[in-house]
Amino acid sequence: MTGPGAGGTHHEGGAAADDTTGGEVGVGPGPRLPPDRLGWLYALVLASLISVGLSAGGLYFLADRSLSRPWAAAVDVCTRAHPIEAAAQSAGRDRCLAGQFRRRGVVMLAGAGIALGAAGALVLALPLADRRRLRRRLTVPGAQDRFADLCDRNGVAARRRPRLVVAAPPVRQAYTTGGVVGRPTVVLPAAVAVAHADAARFDPVVAHELAHVLARDVAWASAVRALIWLPVPAVLAAGLFEVASFGLNATYLTALGRATVVAVLTALLAAGLLRRREREADRYAADAGHAGHLAALLRAGTAARGRRLLARHPDPRTRAAALGRPADPPGGAVHGLAVGAVAMLAAGAADALVRDLFLTAHTIVGPPVAVWVGAVLLCLGLLPALVRRAAAGAGGWWRPVLGAAVGFAVTAFLATALPVPGSSGVSARPDVSVALLVAALAGPLAASVAGLCVLLARLVVARRPGSVGWRSATYLVAVAAAVAVLWPLPALASVPTDGHAARAWLVFALPRSGWPLLALLVPVLVGALLRGAGQGRRRPARRWDRGVVAVVLTAVLLGAGAAMWRTEVFPPHTLAEANRLAQQRWLLCAFTGWAVLVVLALGRRAGVGRALTAGWAAGTAAALLQYAHALATGRADGLDTAEAHLLAPLAWLGYLVAVTLPFLASRPAVPGPAPSTPGGARTPVAAVGALAALLAVAVLGPGIPWAYAPFPVAGQTGAAAASTAPVAPPAPDATPGPTRSAAGRPEPGRPLTRAEARRAAGAVRAVLPRGWRVPPDRGDGGGSRIDPSACRPLAEDAYLDRLGGAERVRERARYATVPGLTATASAELVVEIRSHAEPVPASVLAEAESARRACPRFTARGADGSAVRFAVDAQPPPALGEQSWRVDYRLSAGSGRTRITGQSAFVIVRAGHNLVTVYASAITEPLDERLLDAAVEAAVAGLTD
Repeated sequence: MTGPGAGGTHHEGGAAADDTTGGEVGVGPGPRLPPDRLGWLYALVLASLISVGLSAGGLYFLADRSLSRPWAAAVDVCTRAHPIEAAAQSAGRDRCLAGQFRRRGVVMLAGAGIALGAAGALVLALPLADRRRLRRRLTVPGAQDRFADLCDRNGVAARRRPRLVVAAPPVRQAYTTGGVVGRPTVVLPAAVAVAHADAARFDPVVAHELAHVLARDVAWASAVRALIWLPVPAVLAAGLFEVASFGLNATYLTALGRATVVAVLTALLAAGLLRRREREADRYAADAGHAGHLAALLRAGTAARGRRLLARHPDPRTRAAALGRPADPPGGAVHGLAVGAVAMLAAGAADALVRDLFLTAHTIVGPPVAVWVGAVLLCLGLLPALVRRAAAGAGGWWRPVLGAAVGFAVTAFLATALPVPGSSGVSARPDVSVALLVAALAGPLAASVAGLCVLLARLVVARRPGSVGWRSATYLVAVAAAVAVLWPLPALASVPTDGHAARAWLVFALPRSGWPLLALLVPVLVGALLRGAGQGRRRPARRWDRGVVAVVLTAVLLGAGAAMWRTEVFPPHTLAEANRLAQQRWLLCAFTGWAVLVVLALGRRAGVGRALTAGWAAGTAAALLQYAHALATGRADGLDTAEAHLLAPLAWLGYLVAVTLPFLASRPAVPGPAPSTPGGARTPVAAVGALAALLAVAVLGPGIPWAYAPFPVAGQTGAAAASTAPVAPPAPDATPGPTRSAAGRPEPGRPLTRAEARRAAGAVRAVLPRGWRVPPDRGDGGGSRIDPSACRPLAEDAYLDRLGGAERVRERARYATVPGLTATASAELVVEIRSHAEPVPASVLAEAESARRACPRFTARGADGSAVRFAVDAQPPPALGEQSWRVDYRLSAGSGRTRITGQSAFVIVRAGHNLVTVYASAITEPLDERLLDAAVEAAVAGLTD
């Protein structure tokens, strides 16, 4: 973010009296534990900041009509040509929309870049402001010597040793500032510096500031300090143009609500980070032996009135009280809540961005990106704190699990109920029922990831404490398994109203996706961790190992044996029966491993880690046995059957294990002492045998409700899709030749009856493409003032008025496009058939051409003051009837970014006693010339019916 010599951040204590900031007092040995560097929390703030930038970019895109209007028009036009209801039209619709959506994605990406650039600018600018505050410096030699001594005691390396600056009034609080490159600077008020001989007053302040130096986050806290107040105003400013020009509307309010939620969460998270820094610095100083003096200084400080949620420092009296009790263990419920919320928020923002940038490939690219972002933030946000919690010997493991589930679910609900228009399908309309379903899916999946992180954190601390390599491997495996756990969320959320499609995806598509296989790394890592003896622990006795093996063998024999017995005794006779039987076999294999996990984890000896490896071994062995039986009996051959028989049971077992881990978070993670009697393993064997038998009876007997999916037949699916999709009529030739009457058909130039004129006007309906309708006819508009007045004959078709006296019949038909999702783009066709008592003279079209030549442009002003500007042009008329004529208009309204444009054309065809007029208009979309020609040809051809 910054270059060499960039400035840093400053920390303001603001908690003590006029000469301290919340530092430490007293003399004592240096603390053993360095302060928590809070890297996970900075990562969450960074992810939130990027989400704020993406949301602000999306909001600006909507507010800037020069950007959003073409996008909205494309949405209307493309969904009209490729209806959402027709699944076969999805690829064509995406190709049609890709250009405009990519444009919005670039704007959103620019918003994220601006947000990151602003944070980098703050890292540069705020230290410069700090230096201006330090222009008046004092020299206190004794303070410099005491400061150097305290740096030595606290183990501050020479290359990282901060400089001490004594600031003259009005600086009243100590703080730390520094850059990304170079040594930080500790600033002390003069009142603190002159008291360097008083260890109870000087040492706590310095120790507190040195804690920030040792945390190595001085350079980044400045950006976080300013981010408390910037996100919400930045989001609101992104939409000011929309509100100023058009006022509030539903689409804008939906986008603003979503962006505001993101901004508020980021501001709260940034403020929480700064308050956490202060508490960590207090803890460090207290561990150095300054707890009593620091508490006294904090109690003597001036308490802030009305503490705010966005306060950068905890209340000094609260900080003082916290020093008198044991520190809260890291990784609690609030921690889990913040991690879950930010992870879901960032995953949703990543999905929206990728969907816009790669719309035609979003089903392939979007879910992996969103799931990986959510998995990385969940694991890297939870695991470091959970490792520290395990090292501290704290309990209450359900707290981070519950917090992560609630934060993930609530944010998923808000992100779905307040969608970025176009990011969730194409519609900008929120759907609360869908949001509730997504939240119901997201919460348990996040709890599963949190339960997995709890297990791995406890295992790595118990078996490989202090090993950086094993801890890094734990992080990588946790992220990979979290991807596997979260993988169903995007797919299941996309089919919330179709239970059959969701079950079919879970049964047939999910196992073959390959992502669930990442969870196989978990039992491998757990088994490797369990090989370590740990500190103060001994390996379980071999007789207990033999007991675990007995449990696994019992479950495998019951589960796989029941599956094979069912196949041999009641063989399937139809494809549907074979499909159901195969799914029963797979489900039995998954339940076999799950039964072993539950029984051993709830026991007193195995521990969750050993139970998990035993469960995976049992499920895998059962799957292999039933696949071997299928091969031997000729029911399986080829790679496809291997994928089905092996991957499906393992994938289902993985999700059964995942949803069970949160309920086992408080169980022992490592094996306990060996049983005192050789028969100590008999009880788990009996229990797993009874549970496996019960599950086999349930699966093979009454069945598990909603657990089976019919085999998807491609032919049936395609037929069903084809039967529901409207069929587009064939496109007419765009260059028709002259109309000639067929033998035995009436002449087009004869006088028409009213019924014949009505049929001719209605003949246009046959050539209309998908997405057109017959709206109520609103008649001709009137009352507009034409400027200049010389253009009135052209604007009002006055050259046709002199034929009114001889007119016998006039029939009119109006056609318009179906209103789109954004109601931005629209097109219209108005067809009139006029029949006269006498043949229509050629001078009518000559007069029309004279009116066109006399008026290159004009303005139509309505009674309400609105103005529409018309630029007159001409295109070659169609070669139809006895004579034809055409005039074109390019129209516009408004100016600047609020400008609306359109095109229209008016065609007249003369045929004997009859005139055919067709008016076509298109607003914010191109005029369809092929459709116009087809409509004119159909109307003229209708004269012979």
